[in-house]
Amino acid sequence: MTLPVEHQVAQPGLMLRTLGHACLALYRHGETPLLITDPWLVGSVYWRSWWLQNYPTAEEIDWLAKSPRVYITHEHPDHFHMPSIRRLGSGPAYLFPALAEQGYLAYMVRHGYRAEAIPPSRWLAIGACVSILSIPLWNDDSMHLAHRIGKPKILLCSYSPASCINSFLDETGIVSLKPARHYVDYVCGLCDTLAADFYLPFASQAVFERQDSCWANGYRTSYDDLRRYWQSDARLLPPYTTLDLADFTHHSIAPERYRPMERSRVAALTGRRVADEEAATLSAEDIASLERKLNVFRWFLWLFFPRGFAFQLGERRFGYNPLRGLLEESDSSNRGDFIVVIPKLTMKEAVRNNHVSELGISMFVRIRLLRRLDPRKVYALFALFQVDDYGHLESPTALLRWLARGIRYTFALRLPVPRP
Repeated sequence: MTLPVEHQVAQPGLMLRTLGHACLALYRHGETPLLITDPWLVGSVYWRSWWLQNYPTAEEIDWLAKSPRVYITHEHPDHFHMPSIRRLGSGPAYLFPALAEQGYLAYMVRHGYRAEAIPPSRWLAIGACVSILSIPLWNDDSMHLAHRIGKPKILLCSYSPASCINSFLDETGIVSLKPARHYVDYVCGLCDTLAADFYLPFASQAVFERQDSCWANGYRTSYDDLRRYWQSDARLLPPYTTLDLADFTHHSIAPERYRPMERSRVAALTGRRVADEEAATLSAEDIASLERKLNVFRWFLWLFFPRGFAFQLGERRFGYNPLRGLLEESDSSNRGDFIVVIPKLTMKEAVRNNHVSELGISMFVRIRLLRRLDPRKVYALFALFQVDDYGHLESPTALLRWLARGIRYTFALRLPVPRP
């Protein structure tokens, strides 16, 4: 998720603050927020795998709940987190990008919240001399900008992997596709392209706490990595920073003052999840639903993986033959190109909720390569799942709508100039 924020005129007292994971608060000093974004503020996400490095206090959440507007960049639960939204309540208006498929609006209304899609690439005033702009992206994400005329630019975007990029294993161990240095170089490149004056680390403040996902902490890009490899002219600020947009002074929370979740509570909740995983059973309907999901891309998968591949779901293994379009239980340990290892209950929930692509973000799903194979092909499998998860293949009209919006707002974009 990329969230550039440009501030061009700032009046005294306008402040920017980062909290939680991808939560930004824009406010005037001593007042309630004008806008907050992506509130993951309590609990965990991705099946008890992701937890916050630093949880806001109850008083801070009460303050955020007074914001009249909450902007959600996209539907992933570390950005669109319903337990946090329930904690904020129905007072704010929840704003969403105008993506091709907008089921999130109906979902919010059903649950008693005010929700609306922001017209794309059009400035919306949220306060005196403060406007925001939403840009839908082809990958069901969005960018969000806030402008004030003639002042330095601040970039906020993620800087650490949030995918299965390091989840591959072969006979030698972990196959890592990108080192931490790559992510730092990417952020530096964005800063230089946008001529940013400041960079705030953002949307990467998660740690992994399940026994089967904690390995991924060693592959996070840290703030120390940012400092070590930083090469942009933009000034690098620490995470959890409050920035005064009048004089650009700032203060940040030191790591020793972070408020992680109490260790005993993390252990209890992750332990309960593991017990639920072990007790779960897979039904014939679950396997048939996964088979139908795979068969949406059957001929693509046959082209990429002619030998097929398998899913290890608890003690049972199911091999997928793309030529025949069948997912069948198998005893073979070396059939196909790779094996995706997924806990049973997680697979059941992902298939039933039609969010199979999120399995690749969990950090506990592992992919064992059985042959010499480019892991990026397997990575593409989860990207294909996302296209179907978001409903772009429900009809030719849905597909064309998605493609047209991707071209219009991502690849052929001319941003309007904000009014002074």
